[in-house]
Amino acid sequence: DLIVEMKNMSELAVGLAYSAMLFYNKEIAEEVRYIEDKMDGMRYELQHWVLESAKNIEDVDKLRGLLHLANASEAISDAAYDIADVVLREIEPHPIMALAVRESDEVVTKLQIAPGSEVARKSLGELKLETETGVHIMAVKRGDRWIYSPGAKTVLCAGDVLIARGTVSGEELLIEMCS
Repeated sequence: DLIVEMKNMSELAVGLAYSAMLFYNKEIAEEVRYIEDKMDGMRYELQHWVLESAKNIEDVDKLRGLLHLANASEAISDAAYDIADVVLREIEPHPIMALAVRESDEVVTKLQIAPGSEVARKSLGELKLETETGVHIMAVKRGDRWIYSPGAKTVLCAGDVLIARGTVSGEELLIEMCS
């Protein structure tokens, strides 16, 4: 489970870092920082598990792959943070980035589901958010856990934080639905 979560988190970090840079969005960049910090702890946890497991395994070479995967996932999240850090340090983006953002039809948004909103206690499949709003839910943060690439069976709850990508008009609809 831990190695799958590390892989998913590193993929999410890259997508969010790109979005933070492209749209110069500090909130999204902060999420990348959070993921990178969490990945450091997860790498340590996996390394510890591998070392403990090595005591009971004759051929420890079979565990090396897990260490490589943990290090690679953590390196990817470090690189994603390096991208997002440009936004966090308020380094002015290159003019070509500003042009790309102006030309973009997409926005990335982060919002919290309010209690009693029309999306609370409903699945993404029921809501047909992507079809109805044109907004793709990249991730859902519930407490301190992430749900990556949530599927149709993912039920949204009050208090969940959504990170979504889509059109400006879709973002407006989603904000309304989550309020």
